[in-house]
Amino acid sequence: MGSVQRRAVQARVLADGGRIARRIADALRREIPAYASLGEGQRRETEAISLWGVQRLLELWVEDGRLGDADLRQFHGIGVARGTDGRPLSAVLRAYRVAAVEASGLVRDSGVAELDVEDVLAMNVVLLESLDALSEALSAGYAAATERLATDRDEVVRALTQDLLAGRQTSAAALADRTRLLDLTLPARLTMTVVGAPGSDVTAGDVAQLLASADTDGLVLSTTRQGVGVVLHERPLDVGVDVRSRGRRTCRFDDVALPDLPATFRLAEVAVRHAPPAAEGVGGGAGPRAADKHAAMVEADALLVALLHGQPPVDPRTLAEAALRPLLEPDQAHLLAGLRAFLEHGSAVAAAEALGLHPQSMRYRLRRVRETTGRDLGSAWDRLLLATAVAVLSLQP
Repeated sequence: MGSVQRRAVQARVLADGGRIARRIADALRREIPAYASLGEGQRRETEAISLWGVQRLLELWVEDGRLGDADLRQFHGIGVARGTDGRPLSAVLRAYRVAAVEASGLVRDSGVAELDVEDVLAMNVVLLESLDALSEALSAGYAAATERLATDRDEVVRALTQDLLAGRQTSAAALADRTRLLDLTLPARLTMTVVGAPGSDVTAGDVAQLLASADTDGLVLSTTRQGVGVVLHERPLDVGVDVRSRGRRTCRFDDVALPDLPATFRLAEVAVRHAPPAAEGVGGGAGPRAADKHAAMVEADALLVALLHGQPPVDPRTLAEAALRPLLEPDQAHLLAGLRAFLEHGSAVAAAEALGLHPQSMRYRLRRVRETTGRDLGSAWDRLLLATAVAVLSLQP
């Protein structure tokens, strides 16, 4: 068969790229356990590579060609990527053998009536030569990535942290592979602390200096992103009581699920960039924030800053729940009623009269509100936060 006929078969095979990608992806999931648990992003990447590989294979078959330097560089890059995300090399190499069998089957199905011995032999030569060359390129790339992991582990860990914050490779399988190579145990939920300041950037050196004075028991991942410092940690972590003396602000979110890290980061980054001075380290109360002049902003603070700043979008109900969570329990309804009356009438005496209480009983309720929420009604920021949250609740049907 001449090149004209081979091109006809090539055109029929490539007429439905989606079918090619799905056929190979199904075979990989069926034949190779490591490919059965890929995340959605990895599956799309695998299908794209499969389609490109079949297209290139058919070009070589039609043209009696061989993989060139550009092809081998691409396979080397794929090997680096697989070495970085931790997919076993044996599984990767086998995946290309499985894909080659499927590609051969596609050609057979599309041109069985036109194929002769010469065509079959030509296809076999292309398959064998290509598999040999790409296996070497993949292995070299994989080895390069593995060596980089061994010699520049800190940079690779920072890259993992960046991927978590950007929402890349957050599937359980991908993270398990990457953390296994790094000898890390990544919990399902983390605390995020973001350090920043209006009008200036936080550097990696700044983050390292803060961590140097902190108790870093347990897993700690750190990086800089969009001009702020980010620390992910699994246990309580004080990033330094002198943060404010350096003109920095901190915002901490507790118990964040891995898939929620990107959205949480956006909120925290806006908080440290745009919060008014009144939102920092409120003092004078008995709650966890009020007792510490160096306290970090927390979820409710960040949500209010985002609501006032106009981005990122915030559901006001989420703000109300974050600010008033302890008061939303049924047995705390009397405290919420006392807070609402105080905010509406402006004083403990007037609120007590509105509720038919003794003023001392109202003062006791307000003390309990402060102790339970960590918010001081004498602070302009805390009062704005609580008033906003109560107003949101009042608007709910």
